Amino acid sequence: MLRRKLTDIPGHMLLNPQHVRKGMKWDCDYNVAIWLRFKKLSQGYVEIFLHWHDDNGEHAISVDRSSISSSSVLLSGIAHLKMTGKLTSMSLQSQSDNNSFTVDELFVQPARSTSAKKQA
Repeated sequence: MLRRKLTDIPGHMLLNPQHVRKGMKWDCDYNVAIWLRFKKLSQGYVEIFLHWHDDNGEHAISVDRSSISSSSVLLSGIAHLKMTGKLTSMSLQSQSDNNSFTVDELFVQPARSTSAKKQA
């Protein structure tokens, strides 16, 4: 399987509520959708991951996975992120045996408000 970084998420899209402090645990959701256009079909699959960095380091979560059964594939979902402290960066990555694709459309944005609690 080959991992491929598709894009960095711009800083203005990163949630960092003012009340979140170092060591504070909090949750947020991101809507993610991407259209991929494959140059050649294969029997494999493609999966997208949202990667992020916070006070505890690097994390990743799978957003969606699909077989490559047509030349265009839509992958979408809501990524439920559990964070500690400040969110410093985020990127979208793919994993597939077939990396002969282009990104037609890409959408990543916060889905709803956050919740936070102090670390015990």
